[in-house]
Amino acid sequence: MKAIYKTKSPEETLELGKRLAYRLMGGEIILLYGELGAGKTQLTKGIAEGLGITATIKSPTFTYVNQFPISNFQINHKSQITNQKFLHHYDLYRLNQGDDFASVGLMDSFENPSAITVVEWAERLGGYLPKNNIQVRLEDKKTHHQIEIIFHDSEVAPLSRLDEFYDEWLTPLHVRAHCAQVAKVAMQVAEAFIQQGEIIDLNLIYTSALLHDVTRVCDFKTLDKKRFDEAVTDKKWKRWEDLRKTHQGFHHADIAKKFFIEIGYPKTAEAIFTHKSTMIVTEPERLNTLEKKLIYYADKRVKHDEVVTLTERFRDGKERYGKYNDDDETRLFDEVERATFQLEKELLEGLSIKPADIK
Repeated sequence: MKAIYKTKSPEETLELGKRLAYRLMGGEIILLYGELGAGKTQLTKGIAEGLGITATIKSPTFTYVNQFPISNFQINHKSQITNQKFLHHYDLYRLNQGDDFASVGLMDSFENPSAITVVEWAERLGGYLPKNNIQVRLEDKKTHHQIEIIFHDSEVAPLSRLDEFYDEWLTPLHVRAHCAQVAKVAMQVAEAFIQQGEIIDLNLIYTSALLHDVTRVCDFKTLDKKRFDEAVTDKKWKRWEDLRKTHQGFHHADIAKKFFIEIGYPKTAEAIFTHKSTMIVTEPERLNTLEKKLIYYADKRVKHDEVVTLTERFRDGKERYGKYNDDDETRLFDEVERATFQLEKELLEGLSIKPADIK
């Protein structure tokens, strides 16, 4: 899924590049597409500035690549970069599909975990694309530049496997409807952030929101056929009972986390895991990205498949689950409620939408 940005000056394009740089980790590859004058080099200048590079950035049209040591690597997440750190800036304008890209060092850069690689004229790569990359398509629209950003990350579960995961866990239809509404809310708020120029991985948000309750049947308080608006065959019922027996005593977020890690999607696993209600109080440091915060918040705005206020969501939760077991648990969930309202304020402050606009 692509996030679309509009920049109306070279300075705004530069700023977008800086924001992209702030979330980069070692080994990441940024592929830039666009005709002459679309803003590729200006965006690269922003990336370099965001990485603390003060050298002059020019397209290496004749040398193919420039390398810049990163002396002040400012990032929001724990870096995988160790020892020497470099920005590798490629310009493939003078190359064509089928040329020997290895001869200019491109393949080595793609495999270097201590480098951030930016490639202008990525069109020249043809079908040879690294598995993990950030594709940026720039276009001069006369009155502004349109910049589309798509994250391709093999650690994020692909949307194409959504039905496969639902079928494997026999996720009830009403739970799927809840997940769809949570994804809608998360994307609505994400779009408001995009309008403000924030760099967001929409693929991670959308798929994780759609899958956050995929294992929910495992920890239903009770299993009652009357609550399902679907045909419940003996085979399906038996499968649900087996799943509940196998995972008895575990929260559905823990179950989903383990499942997605085992099949190779750790970023989806973590995004799903951190939607657990108590996380905002017991492990707030894990809600350390905008994507995770949006998924957490969106889930708290949806009751069944209806968007409601936080006040209504917490009221309904207390009504459905009854009184807490003891004073400590009561205090915990009171803290969760207060922290969630604070998160709503933090997320929406300065955006073009307010809580009542989310539908």
